[in-house]
Amino acid sequence: MLEVKNISKSFGDFKAIDKLSFEVKIGDVMGFLGPNGAGKTTSMRVITQFLKPDSGSVHINKINIADDSIGSKSLIGYLPEGVPLYQDFSAYLYLKYVAEVRGLENIEENVNNVLTDLQLQEIKNVPIETLSKGYKRRVGLAQALIHDPKILILDEPTDGLDPLQKFEVRKLIKNLSKKKAIIISTHILDEVPEVCNKCLVINNGKKIFEGSPAELKKRKGKNLDEVFRELIVPSKKKTKSSPTKSKKIKSKNLNKVLRKSPK
Repeated sequence: MLEVKNISKSFGDFKAIDKLSFEVKIGDVMGFLGPNGAGKTTSMRVITQFLKPDSGSVHINKINIADDSIGSKSLIGYLPEGVPLYQDFSAYLYLKYVAEVRGLENIEENVNNVLTDLQLQEIKNVPIETLSKGYKRRVGLAQALIHDPKILILDEPTDGLDPLQKFEVRKLIKNLSKKKAIIISTHILDEVPEVCNKCLVINNGKKIFEGSPAELKKRKGKNLDEVFRELIVPSKKKTKSSPTKSKKIKSKNLNKVLRKSPK
């Protein structure tokens, strides 16, 4: 469905993405992992055509998105980290506007479907500016779903949600994955085995792991947090400290050491 082939992107001397490749098919939920500044958001912006890659290509159904920009965009639903919501609109009016811009048929039906799926019916007529962060996040997710895209690219979809809301959104993502290819960028590692069947870890714009969450965890039999840290920050050989100095500090209490320190 979605194939990313050796994409690279630089901003001046800074290389944000370095020959990154991966594939996501219908039925896949891929956890896109990496520290801040690793290149996740830039990669998603290239796939969604907010940015052009310096090299490499992105294909949807074996068609280069550069050859069919409008058609490929209609197949993608994108939830960016900060959704540009119209604050003076209600959730209902905003989603109706998005549906009209996309030229959808059955606008009322599409809007009501996503309002129901995201549990937004009770606040649909409330101005967005007065909504909590969690509700705003769900309105943003609704706009990504309103045209029933085949590919979903979600940047921190559960950010700002309470535990119950997170559970409902994860359940929705699982259900959507039956007919969609989904990419989720997240810093909540516990979320990965809950909803993802594969994961991709990048650092400094380069791929450092690709496989299932179970394979990632099995690398060293540790939890995902520990494995993630070891992938991102390779363990350095411990330098042996001077045994003489260590022995001195251990043999004396802190007050004695401080009294003998030079002023």
